Amino acid sequence: MLDVKAAGKISYNIMKISIAVPSYNHEKYIYDCLKSIQDQDYDNYEVLISDGGSTDQSLTIIKDFCVTDNRFTLASVSDDGQADAIMKSFSVATGEIFCFLNSDDVYLNKDVFNDVATSFLNNKDADIISFSGCYIDSNGKYIKQINHRYHPFDTTSNMKHRTAVLQPATFWKREVYLSIPINIEYHFVFDAMFFYQAYSKFSWLDLPKSVAGHRLHGLNKSLKICSERINELAELERLKFGSLSFRVFYLKIISILIATFGNIPFIGKTINRTIYYIVNSVSFLTFYRLPSI
Repeated sequence: MLDVKAAGKISYNIMKISIAVPSYNHEKYIYDCLKSIQDQDYDNYEVLISDGGSTDQSLTIIKDFCVTDNRFTLASVSDDGQADAIMKSFSVATGEIFCFLNSDDVYLNKDVFNDVATSFLNNKDADIISFSGCYIDSNGKYIKQINHRYHPFDTTSNMKHRTAVLQPATFWKREVYLSIPINIEYHFVFDAMFFYQAYSKFSWLDLPKSVAGHRLHGLNKSLKICSERINELAELERLKFGSLSFRVFYLKIISILIATFGNIPFIGKTINRTIYYIVNSVSFLTFYRLPSI
């Protein structure tokens, strides 16, 4: 049965949404994250939080939500990293639609879940639906709209060269999760690997509405300059283009340079930051035909 809200929107509450929230020492952001979920004008959801052993006040905030709202559950208090935390949450999920929201990100509007449910019901062939979003700063203020696809051909019809997927704004059916579990062996690119594998096997739909705020606060894993992350990016390129791809060797060489210069006292970080900007600038100018880091 359809539930008509006072605002005039139709809430398809028959479709349950499971939101995994991996958390670790984000007491500054976790309240805003969870409150952006609780404020949704859609009732049929569950929030499954996996905390990796936070030493700040994150668990106190999380438990307050769990006590006052039975849709919030602390699914785990230890894990082997972000990917493992997400899988621990998904392992007890009961919803039809899955997603995960990092504890430093937020939903921008109260009608996000309504839009998600409506979009899946109106596009029955879509298995994954990815919306848009924006960057926000450490205080939650708007920075700019996110645009991951700078080349007109870089849509879901050409996912190999597509630079990224906006993870907090992407939702998928339960059967996608059952078919493609998130690989917990990866620390940096597990989500990108999951999305590429999902794209390869399932039907994908992009929608333009901005629904999620991705917070930039200086400690984001996606901005970390280290050889471990670049090696994982090389593995993603291998998955897409094969072991003999130039893109794989290109990233392996950059990884070696980053590891080498990182050991130089005083100036190593500056050199690596310069390499980072050069590589990503070249990548942008070539429409990501050379991979970024």
